[in-house]
Amino acid sequence: MAAFALAVYTGARLPSLWAVTLQTTSLTDGFHRRFLVATVLYPIAELAGHSYWFYAAFSFGILALLLTVVVTAVLRATTPVRRWLPVAFFVHPVGGYLFHEVGYLDQVLFLLLFVALWLGSRGKWWAGTLVMTLAPTAHEISALTVIPLWLLAVWRSALPVRTAFAVSILPVAVNALLFSVPPVGSGAREHLITRIREGGWNWREDAIALFFRTQADNWSAYDPWNIALFLAPLALAAITMTAVVVGPGHDARGWATRALAVGASGAPFLLAFGGWDQHRWAFLLCVNLAVVAWLWCDGRENVKRAVVTLGLGLLLITHVPLGYFDGFNSVPLTGTAVRNYGEAAHWDPHGGPFEMPVRW
Repeated sequence: MAAFALAVYTGARLPSLWAVTLQTTSLTDGFHRRFLVATVLYPIAELAGHSYWFYAAFSFGILALLLTVVVTAVLRATTPVRRWLPVAFFVHPVGGYLFHEVGYLDQVLFLLLFVALWLGSRGKWWAGTLVMTLAPTAHEISALTVIPLWLLAVWRSALPVRTAFAVSILPVAVNALLFSVPPVGSGAREHLITRIREGGWNWREDAIALFFRTQADNWSAYDPWNIALFLAPLALAAITMTAVVVGPGHDARGWATRALAVGASGAPFLLAFGGWDQHRWAFLLCVNLAVVAWLWCDGRENVKRAVVTLGLGLLLITHVPLGYFDGFNSVPLTGTAVRNYGEAAHWDPHGGPFEMPVRW
């Protein structure tokens, strides 16, 4: 609980207007990507008058469910790594970042993954893969975040090869299908704005504009190679740590599973070529690394090697900065910061962490 409290202190805030705007883009409006959350919430949001506070409550509900999963995993852990890795995660700067990005659809993706893993642990792999087919409809970055983790879990299990292949292919196919269709239909923007305007909050036009931009348009707005350069040391560290923890394989499936583990740890690096959120991509690299380590360290690993590697690695990656969005800062653990918490978290006295955002 102390680790949770530290993470909350470091990064807590209300959901950003960007995050909330992306919770409103429903299939009903004509959006063909990132539509799962908005489509499910649509009828309830209508009753709530599309209030910012409705979407904020949903965001904190998702975060609370994630934290419940983590606490349950710690309490039921039977290996040292599984018991202490989540604690280290929340003491690490990435723990505070999790609270800072409340409302982002990344958190829905990982909640879906954890539900699927829970089903798989009970032998219900087909039910798990059906849950994972929802992930691409929540956010297309599932292709480089939770789907590689799902593939690792499937192939790490005792499923026969044919079954493992069949369970793996469906989420990948859905993701590919979504990439093949236009991200938005005609009139979607106007329909959405008409609907959410009654909420009385400053929705983000630039968030909606994402659906109308090509990848070439995005690359004209930022240099993906600069983002890749920023992420490269962290990605190399994550891949190296994973390779050391998993060790060599003893047969074809063993080597394939280890390749999936290394690939899942480094996959978020490729997000550099999808968008400009370099600090968020760094955060997702750390999250994927943590989940890979948790999946792998099930009692069959070399415990001493895993503990030393992950311990030293986590200390190393504290040197990778995780810049916060919207003028927010990671709150330092000092007496002056405790006394002036709002100022330490955000430079604008009218944009504190517990006030409804107006500008962002």
